Amino acid sequence: MSHRHHLLTISIITLLLDSALFVSCSRESREATLFPDNVLRLAQQDLGRKLDDLSLDQSALEVSDTDSLTKDESAALTFLYAYMDLPDLMDHTPEYYLANVRTALQAREELPWGKKVPAKLFRHFVLPLRVNNEFLDDFRTTYYTELRDLVQGMTMEEAVLELNHWSHQHITYAPSDGRTLPPMSTLRNALGRCGEQSTFVTAVLRTVGIPARQVYTPRWAHTDNNHAWVEAWVDGEWHYLGASEPAPVLDNAWFDAPVLRAMLLHTTAFGHYSGDEEWLGETPVSTELNVSDNYVPTATAKARVLRPDGTPAEGAEVTFRLYNYAELYPLVRRTANKLGEASVKLGLGDIVIVANEGPLIAMQKLTVRPDAEPVELTLGSWEELPDEQSFLLTPPAEKRPSTRFTPEQEEQNNLRLAQNDSIRHAYTATFPTREGGYELAKSLGLSGKKADQVAEYAVLSRGNHEVITSFLKKAHSNGRIDDAISLLGSLRPKDLGDISAAVLADSFHRDLTPEQWQNPDIICPRVMLEPLFPSERELKLWVDDIASTTPDFYSGTLSDRAEAIGEYIRTFWVDDRYNPRRMPMSPAATWKLHGGDERSLTILLVRLLRTAEVPARYDTANGVVLYTDESGADHLLRIAAPQDPETGTGDDTRTCPLQLTYKEPQSFLKKPLYEVHYTVNYLKEEDSHLTTYGFDYEAEPADINGTNLLYTRNLLSTGIRQADGTARYLLRKLPCGVPTELHFDINDDLVNVIGELDAENLYFDHRAQAEKSILSTTGRGYYLLVLARPHHEPSDHILRDLQSLLDDTGAFPIPVVALTPDKGQQQILQALLPQATWGTDTQGILGSIAAGMEQEQPLEFPVVVVADTFNRIVFFSQGYTIGIGDRIAAVLESIRMED
Repeated sequence: MSHRHHLLTISIITLLLDSALFVSCSRESREATLFPDNVLRLAQQDLGRKLDDLSLDQSALEVSDTDSLTKDESAALTFLYAYMDLPDLMDHTPEYYLANVRTALQAREELPWGKKVPAKLFRHFVLPLRVNNEFLDDFRTTYYTELRDLVQGMTMEEAVLELNHWSHQHITYAPSDGRTLPPMSTLRNALGRCGEQSTFVTAVLRTVGIPARQVYTPRWAHTDNNHAWVEAWVDGEWHYLGASEPAPVLDNAWFDAPVLRAMLLHTTAFGHYSGDEEWLGETPVSTELNVSDNYVPTATAKARVLRPDGTPAEGAEVTFRLYNYAELYPLVRRTANKLGEASVKLGLGDIVIVANEGPLIAMQKLTVRPDAEPVELTLGSWEELPDEQSFLLTPPAEKRPSTRFTPEQEEQNNLRLAQNDSIRHAYTATFPTREGGYELAKSLGLSGKKADQVAEYAVLSRGNHEVITSFLKKAHSNGRIDDAISLLGSLRPKDLGDISAAVLADSFHRDLTPEQWQNPDIICPRVMLEPLFPSERELKLWVDDIASTTPDFYSGTLSDRAEAIGEYIRTFWVDDRYNPRRMPMSPAATWKLHGGDERSLTILLVRLLRTAEVPARYDTANGVVLYTDESGADHLLRIAAPQDPETGTGDDTRTCPLQLTYKEPQSFLKKPLYEVHYTVNYLKEEDSHLTTYGFDYEAEPADINGTNLLYTRNLLSTGIRQADGTARYLLRKLPCGVPTELHFDINDDLVNVIGELDAENLYFDHRAQAEKSILSTTGRGYYLLVLARPHHEPSDHILRDLQSLLDDTGAFPIPVVALTPDKGQQQILQALLPQATWGTDTQGILGSIAAGMEQEQPLEFPVVVVADTFNRIVFFSQGYTIGIGDRIAAVLESIRMED
């Protein structure tokens, strides 16, 4: 941060760091101590450099009673502060970290495996609080005693399995936005997406001294979406488990089959870490590790990049990309060496390698396999890039995972799952219902739309319902219920489940006009997916500080006000060196540092504008801040000094309007959806890094047409997946202001008879309470058959995806029969697909499908079949996949065309 006005030369906190030097540096002590001398010396140096770079004085890290620190506590604090992300350094007190350090050390002393955990693993995978991008909370100190007592007397393996059941008692899966709730919020709401579930279970395991880490496949190869789970270190080895999805044994989960088709699996270690895993990258605060070898066969994907004159492109950026969500997602970024080479270990499938240097770019497909030759890419200009490129991208081959447990173990585990469900359901039964929400609205004197809103907020509040109910009641007593409803309505649905009373009160105290209270771009405390802090009063003081140096700040136009705030923020430094994950800091921390990563500065800028009563928002499509003037016109306000991204001229008036067209009868797709079927991408002039515009997920072309794109070198991506997961991908240049038709590389031979299934097969029909044949339920013709399993995330996904097949009247184009393997379990799933005929597979239809498809048994749930009553199967899928509704729609469209 050389552009800072000055850097303070400070001494490292005397008692915190000097006491750490007393640790012996002998070989024997290095092996016995948690923090060997070499580790501490490096941490000291790194911490000193961090504090110096940030111009923070020593008071930022001082605990109130340094005399009480033990050597291990002092060393642990040194290590944590050296490598924690900047938001963690700025937004939590030294006493907070000391309490958590003491709990971690207590676990090491009190649990039977504590001293067996190697010091290195303790430092990197037990001591750290951070798992993902969650806000750090008090989970470890709050739940340590309960969890310790739960696993006393168990082996490490027994403890991991038991703690996963404890987690399942408290939380289950539900999709949501990308903000990762902290463990206590997840616990309070009893729900989490996979990133939250795995963050939660990692925190649970670390709390009792078991090394744990979150593992991700950043994107699946055979289907859209990604997944996260947990690895736990047990008696000398890392083992995996589905987070809050207990299996009878370790190294077993519902994702066993899809993970065998993954191209990359990775994890993040706290600080500088070296182990057996391939190194993917390092920052000043963390190390990225490739754990793919632990799961799948791999080979080294190699690329050699040349400049137009044929010389090696040393320093060029090389990204190994995978088709997913209708874009080429960057799995791994490398920098080319002196020979222009870059490589990484990946699973055995197809990727696209994209290389760029300055304005130059090149891309080429690579099939990763052990004998594959390096791909050679020659960089060229935008003009030399083909107008259209097509790729047929095949994922790793489908494989059958091994079964690692006995039927008796599975039966016992299923009993535990049912018990867990009953415990969790007893808790969630205390949450507000929609009927209860209407009762609350009635008590507040509300009816009509406002009553509907309150009922919705009550349901969304889940375990946070007391905070939301109290806020509404207090607002009503103060005659401000309309303002309160507006404030809650400005939030994301997920916010209702964890927003604090302090944030609501802080946001609600503002003196605004009735019209302003109806404008979310003024009243909303949320900008992106950041943690929410009670910052409004501080923001007002900061705005007043800016106003004091700006003539006519409040009496001028909104544009004058916005530009004054923007000019002030542009004096802040921008750097993400100590915040490589770009996790948002609190506005107070960003203001105190007079800088931060671009995301944190953007949040502060929008919050300052809103506090100054300038309507403002973050435009996710272009990644910029927009404010609205008195006429209703939007204006761009930059964090950096205004300049055109292409020419550097400072001209923000250039427009590149987006104009996409689509002929609905063109294919089976009724409505192409953003990040499902298509994306719009751009190349910056300065680095040609291929990036996707952030339009809303599932936006239709009509929703985004007319948008002025920030860049002019744009590309249109379209993609379709076949039943086996193979992607047919098109990448086309997208000229500004020219109508461009969305079209897809569709296989004209989608429908083949691939197996057989007797339509006279019987199942138990729950509506009829009798055995019925498939034929008697569906009648003659094609039908869709689904076999799903409760407590099973892939089954949930499939049933939700099938909703895309519904027509405008809410009906399926063909009859749908959905079966579960056991009676009495269908109610859990039926709500996800109520239009289907539900039943139980009592007569072995699953086995008949396997036989008719010549598949090994047992099949992986969920199983989806399109067949006809002439006993022909034309579509078959088993196991985890996303977007299956679109694939079936393609089949049905082809069937219709054949008819």
